Amino acid sequence: SHAFRYGMMQDLVLGLEVVMADGTVWDGMRSVQKDNAGYQLRKLFCGAEGTLGIVTRAILRLHPTPKQQASALLVMSDFAAAVSFGTYLRAEAGEFLAGLEFFSDVGLTLALKHLPDLAYQLETRGDVYLLVELASGSSRVPLDEILNSALEWGMEQGLVVDGTLANSGAQRAQFWRLREEQPEGQRLEGEQLKHDISVPPGAIARFIEAGAKLCHDILPGVRINPFGHLGDGNIHYNLSPPEGTADFYGKAGAFAEALATLATEMGGSFAAEHGLGRAKIAMADRNRGTVERELMAQLKCAFDPLGTMNPGVLVRETRSVDPR
Repeated sequence: SHAFRYGMMQDLVLGLEVVMADGTVWDGMRSVQKDNAGYQLRKLFCGAEGTLGIVTRAILRLHPTPKQQASALLVMSDFAAAVSFGTYLRAEAGEFLAGLEFFSDVGLTLALKHLPDLAYQLETRGDVYLLVELASGSSRVPLDEILNSALEWGMEQGLVVDGTLANSGAQRAQFWRLREEQPEGQRLEGEQLKHDISVPPGAIARFIEAGAKLCHDILPGVRINPFGHLGDGNIHYNLSPPEGTADFYGKAGAFAEALATLATEMGGSFAAEHGLGRAKIAMADRNRGTVERELMAQLKCAFDPLGTMNPGVLVRETRSVDPR
């Protein structure tokens, strides 16, 4: 994910055309970055899951492809070290920091087990890995030097155990596959539970540690595979059943509730990327304040008074829908 550098989709939408519930069309097809002439209506429709209107056209902000990249795969001493090193990189690499991804040895082991063409190219294994990428629109920026210097500092501080820079585009692609195949390796292992968490980036290590205790209290031996986007605090906190078992003994709801509550208490969210749909409305209600719930319901009613736009999604319906 490059969201921490470029923003989420709603940050890249400049203009929209939307068909409203009554058939009228809102023409917000403006292609400017700055427009403070009223409410930012386009942002209401981004992430609304079709509950406020139907988007028919969009103007997106695009970024040029970088002219050069420098990537490194690192073995970290622990999750706290990964967070500390990420903080250092933000300060040292600044706007050139384009990727900061983490994964655990649980996920790496499953990926290597089930994907035989996957290659791990370091001699050292550890509990935590970090994939770092710098990028620049200029070929004159010494990205390799910046990354090498950061790597040396991390080793001196005891944060980085081992690491290497990609020496080719092919090796860079192999590094990224190690991260991107985490979900596939776990899927091929068997049943899994997925949790899409976000917390402030500095709280990632604390969430992973506290979440592990909660999960092991619910089901001893459950295998925890946290991976995700260190740069923006997004943790894919996925679970596999204990070794030698095939299911979670009906405890999926307990895991989801415990992790959602923990994320909320840490100032985060249990729906970082995946949205709510219908299945997570009750959980959202339990983790939203009264004012927030009421404001969302009022917005839904104002845009869709008859409740015809994707009913039952995102916001709980508290009124009877007119059958007309």
